[in-house]
Amino acid sequence: MPLNKEALIRFRIIDNCLRNKFVPFPTLADLSTACEDILGKTFSQSTIQKDIYAMRFDDGLGYNAPIEFSKLEKGYYYKDASYTIASVPLDDDDMNAIAFAAAILRQFKGVELIDNYAFAIDKIFDSVNAGAKGNNADTRSIIQVEQAPTVPGHHWLGQLLEAIKNRLVLDILYKSYISEAAKMYNLHPYFLKEYRNRWYVIGRDGAEAKVKTFGLDRIMKISDSDSVYMDDESFDAEIYFKHNIGITVGGLKPVDVVLSFNARQGLYIKSQPIHISQEIIQDTETELRVRVRVMINFEFIMLILGYGNDVEVISPKSFRETVKENMARTIKKYR
Repeated sequence: MPLNKEALIRFRIIDNCLRNKFVPFPTLADLSTACEDILGKTFSQSTIQKDIYAMRFDDGLGYNAPIEFSKLEKGYYYKDASYTIASVPLDDDDMNAIAFAAAILRQFKGVELIDNYAFAIDKIFDSVNAGAKGNNADTRSIIQVEQAPTVPGHHWLGQLLEAIKNRLVLDILYKSYISEAAKMYNLHPYFLKEYRNRWYVIGRDGAEAKVKTFGLDRIMKISDSDSVYMDDESFDAEIYFKHNIGITVGGLKPVDVVLSFNARQGLYIKSQPIHISQEIIQDTETELRVRVRVMINFEFIMLILGYGNDVEVISPKSFRETVKENMARTIKKYR
């Protein structure tokens, strides 16, 4: 998206935040976070300051926005409470970009972290709909994103994010699916990751001094800890999950896996690789053969089994046997 268009969308987000009566006097941090949540990228506070300056003084924009800073409230507001830049039109590309972003964010309604900006998101979404109706009499819905099922644990996101940012230690009461009783962990959180609509926190287990993964839906209680935060300079999320599909790592080592897909399924595999390491070995009228370097974890096994007879594991032999055994047990259930 060109910078000028992106800036125009930021102006709309700032405008909606300043008109949000439920969260008045947003700070630069609040405004940059709102822009990040909707546009999916990080913006510095200096960028937001420049945006505010442009909205106030850039004659080319024509906004002349009456934005003021309240020393008492330590945040920004419109001196004229009735002011809005909504009357300044965006083009179709801008409207579409906002519509997609707002539609995706609406899936997370009920998540405290997102609900802080729900008013702004709704106003942006409504303005897109109003703009579309003004330009076209056809008011049918033309965008539908996959609806994520409600999974417990989302309410922990805000607290965990703050702990990661501020390097705070937490005591969490956690009950895994395979344990009969809940257990208390001393967590030094490093990273949040989503997989198939479930959120996970990755961090150092203070007792065992090793990095572990905890599903937010299985956290029963979180409380502050007096422990000193222990950073792990060797932990890099990008490297940690580089050869991973899903969330399970647990000391596994990556291996080269060769897979043979039939021609029909091969078209999908070429257009959407199953892993970033995917390399095409052979591509004919009847077969697509690829190589991926991955950890053979539970999620990867389930992925391959999901392709059914559209795929054959060529190597390694041990993984081929694993898939074969899983299929044999499945067939046995239907006899």
